[in-house]
Amino acid sequence: MNPSKGDSDIVYLARLNAIIFFWPVALIAGGIFLTFEVPVARQPALIFIGIGIIWVFMTWVTYLFSSLTIKQKRVILRTGIIVRQTIDIPLNKIESIDIRQSLLGSLLKYGALVITGTGGTRHLINYINRPLTCRRHIEQLMHNY
Repeated sequence: MNPSKGDSDIVYLARLNAIIFFWPVALIAGGIFLTFEVPVARQPALIFIGIGIIWVFMTWVTYLFSSLTIKQKRVILRTGIIVRQTIDIPLNKIESIDIRQSLLGSLLKYGALVITGTGGTRHLINYINRPLTCRRHIEQLMHNY
């Protein structure tokens, strides 16, 4: 990454894992299969394909505009495009960092990162890529802070 003037203190940038595309792509594949293998189900299959294409587009937008940025003194969670949510958490306000991973999440290196701030506020980002790496970077910065 080539940091610009305002991004010089970025330590790590995490994106969502591509696993979020699994179900929409599976719906499209199922629709294509039904279109060619079950001629009677051609109309519903085309509807499934259309819904799947819309779902892939919405998922792609979510994937493109969601991130977790770890800077020297803060963690920034960004989600959404139309309803943009940006959460800026100073490192000195973080009490704990929890990771929730299923067996598949452990194998494919994705999970949910839960950051608990002072006062008990919880911030969650699902399907984050390499959540253990994110936690390690945040904890290292917290110990140096």
